Amino acid sequence: MTNATLRDAIGRVRAIIYIRLSSHRGDIDPSTSPARQEEICRAYCLAKGWDVHPYVVRDLDVSGSDKGLRLDRPGLREIRERWPDVDVVIFAKLDRLARNVVDFRAFADEAAENGAALVSVAESLDLTTTSGRFVATILAAFAEMEAATIAERTAAGIEGARKLGRWAGGAAPYGFQVVPAPDGPGFVLAPEPEAAAIVREAADRVLDGESLYSISKDFNARGVPTRSAKLIAEGRTRREKPAPWATQTLSQVLTNPATVGRSVHRGELIRDESGMPRQLWAPILPLDTWHQLCANLAANGDGAEGRGRRVRAARLLSGVARCGGCGRKLYASSRKHRSGANVPTYACAARRNGQGCQGVAVSAEPVEEYVEREFLAMVGRFPLVELVTVAVDDGRRADVEAAISATAQQMTERGADVAALAARLSALHVEREALPATAPTEVRRIETGQTFAEAWGARDVDGRRVLLEWAGAVVTVKRASVPGRKVFEEGRIALALGEFADPEAARLAEIAAEESS
Repeated sequence: MTNATLRDAIGRVRAIIYIRLSSHRGDIDPSTSPARQEEICRAYCLAKGWDVHPYVVRDLDVSGSDKGLRLDRPGLREIRERWPDVDVVIFAKLDRLARNVVDFRAFADEAAENGAALVSVAESLDLTTTSGRFVATILAAFAEMEAATIAERTAAGIEGARKLGRWAGGAAPYGFQVVPAPDGPGFVLAPEPEAAAIVREAADRVLDGESLYSISKDFNARGVPTRSAKLIAEGRTRREKPAPWATQTLSQVLTNPATVGRSVHRGELIRDESGMPRQLWAPILPLDTWHQLCANLAANGDGAEGRGRRVRAARLLSGVARCGGCGRKLYASSRKHRSGANVPTYACAARRNGQGCQGVAVSAEPVEEYVEREFLAMVGRFPLVELVTVAVDDGRRADVEAAISATAQQMTERGADVAALAARLSALHVEREALPATAPTEVRRIETGQTFAEAWGARDVDGRRVLLEWAGAVVTVKRASVPGRKVFEEGRIALALGEFADPEAARLAEIAAEESS
C-alpha cells in the first residue's frame, strides 16, 4: 500500500517515530542524541503533513549490530504491537533501524505485510517505491560493512591500548580513576585516594583474620560508597540505587588483578616477552600482600557465600573435649530424654567402635557453661594478643606457575610460534627451580585491643572455639562416679590450657591459674 492509498483510506498518514542509540549518556551529542533524532523526524512529518503518534518508541543503550538484540529489541517489539495504528515508521537515519541487510529487509517486509512503510529522513528514502527499496538495500549493505569495520577497529584499538599499557575504556575498577597518560597519548589508571584507602583497609582486616561478612557489614553501616554509587554519580548506569557491599563484591575487589596494576584482556593477563604479568599502572596493594589475600580467601571459601562457612553447625567443645578413658575426641550428638526431647551430648565413640574403651557421655550444655566460666576466670581479664603465621613471599612462585601454565596453553594454539614459546617455557622452568622450596613465613603479633572476656562476649560459638583452641584448651571428661547418674558433676570435668604462643600471655595464664586454685 502506497502513501497515496493510505491518504485516500484514512485522510492523513499516521507516523510513529523510532529512536535508537547504542550508548546513551544523556543529550550530549547533538548529532545522534535522542532529542536530536526526534527533532529531525518531527520536522519531516510536519513538512509531509503526517500525524505523529504521541508515543515515541525508544531503544536506548541498545546495539543495532549482530552482537546486539538485532530485531528483537524492546522498541521494535512495541512497534509490532501497534501495526494496526501505524502507516509509517520514521527514523532519523537508516542505521538507527538496522546494521545489516538481512535485518533491514526482514523488518521492511514485515512492515509491508502490515500495510506500513519505512521512512529514513537522512537518506530521504520512501520504501513504498521499488527504487526506494533498492537504494535502501544498498545503503543497508554499506551500514553493515561500516559496523563490521568499526568492530574490527575497536577491537584492534583495545588490544593496542592494553599492549601499550593504556586503559582501553569503560568504568575504572574500584579504587582507581582514569587519568591522562603522563608519557604520551591515551589514558591510564591511577589510585583514587579515598577508594584506595578502603581497599587497603579491607586487605589489612582480612589478613588480620576478620571475615568478609563483618567487613561488608561495617562498610554498609559507615556508608562507604560502592562502585555502583560512583557509576550513578557519573551517569554511567541506569541503576537508581547503589548496590550495598556484599562478601562477593568485596572479594572481587580484593582479588582483582587491577589492584596490583595488572590488566586482563580476553580472559588472559597481559604478559611481557618472558611470559610474566606486566604491571601497567601504580598498584594499590603490594604484590606479596595481594598474593596472600588471594590464598587466604581461596583457603577460606570466600566468594558468593562468604567466608568460613561450615557444612554443619559445631558445638563449643567440638574438637576440644576428650574422653578421660582413652583420650580420644568426644563427638557432639544427642540422646532421647524420657520427655521425648533430644538432649545434646558429648560422647566417646570408642566403645561403640570396639576400641576397648568403657566410653563416656555427658550432657553438652552444663559442660559448656562450666568450661566458659572456668576459662574466663583463668584468662578473661588479660589482653588478647594473637600470633598469626603468614607467608611473606612476594608471590613470585604463583606468578611463575601461572606463566608456565599460560605458555604451555599457548603452544597448543593454532599458528603458535612453538620454538619461541618453548624457549620461554624452558626459561620459566629454570626460574621456578631457582625459587626456595617452600615459601618463607613469619609470625606476626596482632594486638586485638580486647581482653579475652571482651572477645568472648563479641564472638559466636565458632569464634569462641577459636579462642579455646588458640589457648591450647583441652577439656577432659571422666566417667560418672555412679553409672547412670543424671546429675551433672563438675568434678568430672578438667580444663587445661596449653602453652600460649606469646610467652607473656603464658606467664599471665599461669598466674591466673594459680590465683583461681
